[in-house]
Amino acid sequence: MDQNPTSPQVLALATEIKSTCTTPEDEKLVDDFVGARLSKLTADIEQIHEEAIKLQLGEIGDMINLSYIAKKYFKKSRAWLSQRVNGNSVNGKPCRFTPAELDTFNAALRDMSIRLASVAVKY
Repeated sequence: MDQNPTSPQVLALATEIKSTCTTPEDEKLVDDFVGARLSKLTADIEQIHEEAIKLQLGEIGDMINLSYIAKKYFKKSRAWLSQRVNGNSVNGKPCRFTPAELDTFNAALRDMSIRLASVAVKY
């Protein structure tokens, strides 16, 4: 079943559940239950978004120099980049890349991979 909260299936299911309510108190219980679950899901999704980039980088995150990337590709500080990679909160808001910044970050990773692949040390 489509899990989009506004999909026809979800709306039909919500209507069916509400139709079993016989009192305003029953309706409130259902609304409170669903609202609490939606709040929990929203918080879970937010947590996943905050960790997504760090998880995608995996071991590479330990190998790359964030200070170098921040300065060379973004003209920003290491702290700025680290906040976005780690999904840190600043002033109560999670730091995230904008779509353009994410494109820049991916371009930086590609550029560095090409540079690393072309290096061979020899005597």
